[in-house]
Amino acid sequence: MILLIITQEEPEMSDNRFDMLELGDEKPKVEPNQSVFTNVASLQPKEGATAKQVDGQWVNAIGLQSTASHRHVAKVWQDKCIALPEFIKTVETLAESKRDIEKPESEIRLKDMETLVDGTMISQSGINNLRMFNGMPSTMVSYMEERGYQDELVRFMNDALYQREQEWKNKGKEPRDFRCRLRTNEAGDEYIRAVVSERYGVIDNAQVMDILRNSLPSNIDEALASHIDHDGDDMFGNILLPDYMKSEPDSDYGVGISFKNSEIRNAAFSVSPFLFRAICLNGMIWGRANSEIKINQRHMGKIDIVELQEQVRTAIAVALTQGNDLLTLMGHSKKVKVGNVLPTIVQLARDSQDNFTIEQTKAWHKGYLDSLHERNGDVHENSAFGVVNGLTRAAQNYTGATREKMEKYASFILSPHIDSDLQAISKRWGQVSDRADNLSDKVLNQYQFVGV
Repeated sequence: MILLIITQEEPEMSDNRFDMLELGDEKPKVEPNQSVFTNVASLQPKEGATAKQVDGQWVNAIGLQSTASHRHVAKVWQDKCIALPEFIKTVETLAESKRDIEKPESEIRLKDMETLVDGTMISQSGINNLRMFNGMPSTMVSYMEERGYQDELVRFMNDALYQREQEWKNKGKEPRDFRCRLRTNEAGDEYIRAVVSERYGVIDNAQVMDILRNSLPSNIDEALASHIDHDGDDMFGNILLPDYMKSEPDSDYGVGISFKNSEIRNAAFSVSPFLFRAICLNGMIWGRANSEIKINQRHMGKIDIVELQEQVRTAIAVALTQGNDLLTLMGHSKKVKVGNVLPTIVQLARDSQDNFTIEQTKAWHKGYLDSLHERNGDVHENSAFGVVNGLTRAAQNYTGATREKMEKYASFILSPHIDSDLQAISKRWGQVSDRADNLSDKVLNQYQFVGV
């Protein structure tokens, strides 16, 4: 089984060999990392711990009913999914309500915060595009809107748009056009959902799904889509392909990929590896923040779909290989003992650059405590595996970018690198534990989960 998750993040350059796969780069060699992906005793399935038929019904390795095509995924979890072809059809149908037009820069002016001067409606995302063109801080827009200064905000934005146009003209350059991305809502009203430059290369969600459909290493007829968060502009979700998993003593695990896309400049199309833990019926994803393989078209100019298709096919193969490496890292984490769990969680939350809130950290602590009651809960207790598992478990209480943040951070704290050995992982967690010992009781009490 393969699980895909759609997420958001702007592209950035990195020297990490697992971070970026740019068009034109030499394609990576697709093979398991033999220095890491070796047989480890703790990763060997128990005898008989495999999906099997019982009284004519399929059950997975942990005894939950499944199906013939997705033998390792609990049926109760599958029932929460939709067929992948059905989701693809939804994306394709939504595409019929969208079109792009070009407008001269001189016509891109606001009548109010919901309408252009020519009467065309514009969404909040479209307004945000104009703000970025002007260099206006988002906090300024929020401040003025919250306090009822909409008229003044319209004047400021129009003045900035005019100044931008004049600066271009003063350089002796030809007038520019802007691409307005339009969509028709359920009431039949057409509105601008995004304003991009004429040089901005667009990858539509329907194109993404078609590219993925042609790149996945399995027939999609029996594939499932889960955790779908798709508003017609940005896509988030998971895809399960039959049957790409491995049975372990504590659960079934699957390696897979994640992908994301935005039609309105919120994110670039990218593909990442992850590890999926099937014992949690709502799905648990282990992503690697530093193993994302970006499909970097830079969203500039006309995008070569044929070339992009080949790059995605290669990126998926690489991601699956790295997913196997993640499985090995997960096995190592079960052997790393953490004596002071709450302080360690708090320290990790405070170390994060993603601004973990007190509420999210309490949810993390609760996720760890809840995991102790799972089958084989002893694997979680006072271990790095348990701490990481607690975070990914907590992530299921959130949606969109917040869930993605938590799932990626889980993989970031798992190990220093994707090819780390047990010694390197132990050293990393030991350093965190040492710093956690210096946290005051006052600080710890702020983050501790004590609810029912």
